[in-house]
Amino acid sequence: MVRMGKHGQGSITLRKDGRYMIRVTMAGGRRVTSYSADSDAAVEELRRLLEARELDVDPTRSTVEAFLLSWLASLRDARHRRVRPRTYDHYEGIVRLHIIPALGRHRLDRLREHHVQAWLDADQAAPRTVLHHRAVLRRALSVAVRRRLIAVNPAVGVELPAAPYTAMPLTIVEAKALLGSSAGHRLGPLWRLALDTGLREAELLGLGWDDVDLEAGTVSVTSQLQRLYEGPVVQGRRRQGRWVRTPVKGGRRLERLALMPATVTALTAHRLAMVAERTPDWVYWGLCFPTSRGQPYESSQILREFHRACRDAGIEERRIHDLRHSTASLMDELGVAEHVRQNRLGHATAAMARRYARAAEPLDRDAVERLSRALGG
Repeated sequence: MVRMGKHGQGSITLRKDGRYMIRVTMAGGRRVTSYSADSDAAVEELRRLLEARELDVDPTRSTVEAFLLSWLASLRDARHRRVRPRTYDHYEGIVRLHIIPALGRHRLDRLREHHVQAWLDADQAAPRTVLHHRAVLRRALSVAVRRRLIAVNPAVGVELPAAPYTAMPLTIVEAKALLGSSAGHRLGPLWRLALDTGLREAELLGLGWDDVDLEAGTVSVTSQLQRLYEGPVVQGRRRQGRWVRTPVKGGRRLERLALMPATVTALTAHRLAMVAERTPDWVYWGLCFPTSRGQPYESSQILREFHRACRDAGIEERRIHDLRHSTASLMDELGVAEHVRQNRLGHATAAMARRYARAAEPLDRDAVERLSRALGG
């Protein structure tokens, strides 16, 4: 018995000894032969080899490095993106700089849990970063399992370091110090807006003046700004990239976020300052917070400026994301209901959004008024 697919789709042949022989020509022209004692298993093996060929991966020869690079290419080249540009860049950096140097030489089908465990145990990064490294490998190898390139995912059962989440929200006293010391500084309105709204960094940097209604005292979050890098990640080399607008993360239900009066005042003055600062060589983006040359800020620039603002305020340096935690914790201290805080931060569930849809904006305004009074606005 010979079972043939269309041309190039492999074959299954019943041998005289009762076994089935599966043959597929892989990418590059090499023919792979496999055997099975069961007809259904033979069909399954044929499907596995054909799927491997589509990924340009030969499971009998492919290394972990080859598979991971093909996985990255499939994420990058998909017509409908499965991950955001910034997420892809994060994955690529971890794969090229951390996973491939340690595990890339292993044959894909011979990678074992003890190999992954040894790599994690030797990782010198912070515990939470180690968790990120393992998460990327686990996600990639889950694709290999789904495509039947390997039987089990060796990154699933490993032991992980304890990595407690260490958010450092500002107290009311620290928030007042930050806002007071940065008043009149170029990015002072950014720190104020971040504390006021709880927006993520990419959402803040992507805000345009069309998103801000100074007269109504509201801001709308329509997109976020992310850097799309080009070319492979290489240790010590700075890559070129371009800015792209992407949808905001799911969960944000409020169309407009109320602003504190002091934030409106700061943004009004900031807008006038940006108009006066603009020169003919600006590439105008319409952003609320551009650089002195009219370009979007890099995350590293914003973090550097924020650390400087923290030092000027006499408070401990923090991450930009801690401003978002600060909004949540300050409103919690002020007695703002959980569903109101969740709506403002974009964490509301669909059920909660439906339940409080009519009252969402008035309650949000009340929450902002409480925060404004607490911060002396």
